[in-house]
Amino acid sequence: MNMRNLAALVFSATLAVTLAACGGGGSGSGGAAPMSSSSSPQSVETPPVNSSPAPTTSSDDLALADRLYKGTQRTPAGFDVETRPANVTGTLSTRHLKNTDFTSGQQAISQTYEVCTNDMAQAIAWSEQLATWNGQYSDLVEVKGDSRTWEVDRVPRADTTALIRHRVFRCDYVDRTNTDLRADAGAAGSMNQRPLNAAELEALSEYLWQFTMFNNSDYAVASSSGSSSGNTLTHTIRMGQLVRGANGQCDTVQVSDWTHTMNGTNGSLSRSLTTVRSFKVKSAGGSTESCAG
Repeated sequence: MNMRNLAALVFSATLAVTLAACGGGGSGSGGAAPMSSSSSPQSVETPPVNSSPAPTTSSDDLALADRLYKGTQRTPAGFDVETRPANVTGTLSTRHLKNTDFTSGQQAISQTYEVCTNDMAQAIAWSEQLATWNGQYSDLVEVKGDSRTWEVDRVPRADTTALIRHRVFRCDYVDRTNTDLRADAGAAGSMNQRPLNAAELEALSEYLWQFTMFNNSDYAVASSSGSSSGNTLTHTIRMGQLVRGANGQCDTVQVSDWTHTMNGTNGSLSRSLTTVRSFKVKSAGGSTESCAG
């Protein structure tokens, strides 16, 4: 082969390699498809990150939880609670006398209710049966009454800084003999004063609350409100209870409605306790926060 033919052969081979590298030279099954000049790089999708949404708790619920943690404000503004007498520096004990305070045997395990009387002397006699406090007699120092209750005040001989207050309902205000305080629902007595109205039902509901297990640590009142339907009056005290979780776990606030219902004609009363909802919270750095669980 002469030199001219050899040079032509090398040139042809080089041209074929160059066309193949550029994607030219045919469209056989093994060839690469030509790239359009208008093509843009394909985006690579990033898989979504699986994460739980942040828990949402209303500002009112967080405010209730904050009060539960602090334990210093058990009732909201306007709730009718008694203030501590300024002259009592020692123990103050206020007790509503019940039928089971004066019974024994089988009668003592029957239904439990606050007794009532329209006779002041009867109220004093009942108080006398419970005059011993911490093993020492308590002297009667004052008896007073209003349209709702009798109050017999006593000072223990063992501690003259203390005051023991025995309360008895007047029957012409409310008669509770058909209720049972050991149950959460059912009959709640009869309102005997007249007229029968929402203000009196509210006053009785908030007064009774003070003598329940709800007036204790880890409980707080969120609201106290009334409603009516026809001849039926209703008053509901909404409460939160703080149920503390194990170490490192979220706490739970259980919200319940304690409701008294009154027949506007005859004054009959009933009560119920209904669970409304619950939510998770935690106390961190002195502040109250929502908690996912």
